[in-house]
Amino acid sequence: MFPHIFHTLVFGILIIIHQIDSKVSKILSNTVRFSIADSDFYFKKIMIKTLTENPFYMLLNDCNNGHELISRNYRRQEDVFIIELFMPVLSGIEAIKYIRKSNTDTPVITYSGTYQEDMADILANIPNVYYCQKKSNIIKDIIKGKIASDSFDYALYTREWEQQPLAVLEYLDRQKKSQEELSPAEIQLMKFCYEGFSNKEIGEKLSLSTRTIDTYINRLTEKLGLKTKLHLIRFCVENGYYNSSM
Repeated sequence: MFPHIFHTLVFGILIIIHQIDSKVSKILSNTVRFSIADSDFYFKKIMIKTLTENPFYMLLNDCNNGHELISRNYRRQEDVFIIELFMPVLSGIEAIKYIRKSNTDTPVITYSGTYQEDMADILANIPNVYYCQKKSNIIKDIIKGKIASDSFDYALYTREWEQQPLAVLEYLDRQKKSQEELSPAEIQLMKFCYEGFSNKEIGEKLSLSTRTIDTYINRLTEKLGLKTKLHLIRFCVENGYYNSSM
């Protein structure tokens, strides 16, 4: 009787272990593992935060330049590399060329502040490289829609970025004008948000009510054409206000 109960118990445990292994395998198969190399510490911080808010995105390597990245690139674990094009010590383009000597399969997303035609021509001849603007939401969209699935029209995005330089310049000019209109108080408010203070804590620092801070932040996001406080923080980083002396 006892051997029968023991065998039944062991069989039950094995079934549970198998179910757990299946669930773990399913989770891992849906996980996007990435390594990032960028000399802009604050943009990189925002980029990592933006991606890892999704539990299926896993950071493997956080590097400050191309040399750090290739020094750690001894195992093919990544599902995607995220590499800033212009970095000190070893540039992004050189890091990509080095990676491609032994690995032509893993996608690479590389980016710069504005469209660089000469760089685009070079990158077009390297397999599985996606070149885009240095914007965290665009990089996230490419990973989500091109790496994790196949819903992002990268060719259309590239044509729009390449063929509409005037539109890009006009957008940057409008953005610059809106930034020039920012008051020192608005920049300070934005920096408080970036530094992680809650609206209540910001209110205490400025001797204002939480409701007033809520209103100020909503007005500021609307003024900049943004949607949420997170977008405001991203704007602060991507436009250098985190380093402002105001």
